[in-house]
Amino acid sequence: MKNLKVRRKLAGLLAAGTIFTVSSSTLTGCDATVGDTDIESQYDVIDSQGEDVKILPQVLDVPGEDFKLVVEYSLDENSARKWTITDNKKLYTKVYTQGLPKDVKVYIDNVHTDTSIVASDDYMDGILQDSMDDRIHNSLMLGFPISDDVCYYAVNEIEGQNDSFISGSYYGFYGHSSGHVEERRYVEEDYLKCGVYANEISSAYGLLIQVGDEEPYGVDVSSDIVVLANNTVVKNYESGRKEIKTYDRNGYYKVETIEPEKTKSKK
Repeated sequence: MKNLKVRRKLAGLLAAGTIFTVSSSTLTGCDATVGDTDIESQYDVIDSQGEDVKILPQVLDVPGEDFKLVVEYSLDENSARKWTITDNKKLYTKVYTQGLPKDVKVYIDNVHTDTSIVASDDYMDGILQDSMDDRIHNSLMLGFPISDDVCYYAVNEIEGQNDSFISGSYYGFYGHSSGHVEERRYVEEDYLKCGVYANEISSAYGLLIQVGDEEPYGVDVSSDIVVLANNTVVKNYESGRKEIKTYDRNGYYKVETIEPEKTKSKK
């Protein structure tokens, strides 16, 4: 299922009155084990690096039921502009049913969401970054009611670097390092050069289904989405030099150096 359409507009690099020279080369970073990077064939993927990101709803089967569960994903303005592994970010969801019979009521009893990193390197792939749980906060209702017309809205605030993620990253980096690796807050480039290129957000929706006046029963429905991380690191120097590293999914990167051309003195 195609679930996005992205148009990317590149900003101009030339400042008025300034002449630049550009050079590029392809290098490798972390000595990572190259794995499967064909994520698009396995999951719905959001490429956030664009100004026109459109994400089609997921229409999910509910085991044993005739109706569907629909999950719509959206990004906030900051995340849509630049989704990175190490920064805090938000993912919004809207959940409702499709084709719900009139005599059936549905409630969301609990939502559990895990956010992990996706990498081509086996040591880094699947490290848990953050978790979220949501359930009704009173004893008066069975859960969050949903139907074809009533929606459940949620926001998943994903923490960029908590203590558990730092510890998990330490073991990931240590797995293919021949020297000392310090357990610390790592920068974005540390992950990119070790083949980390996306976040996988996996949610389990615990539904309570009530037919007529019968006792409600529980059914779980899972939803997965992958958000590609921004793969470009830019460094600006006081001299006016600009260094741009663009990483692929295997930790290889292309270096583009942009620096002012020295102005010849007039005689």
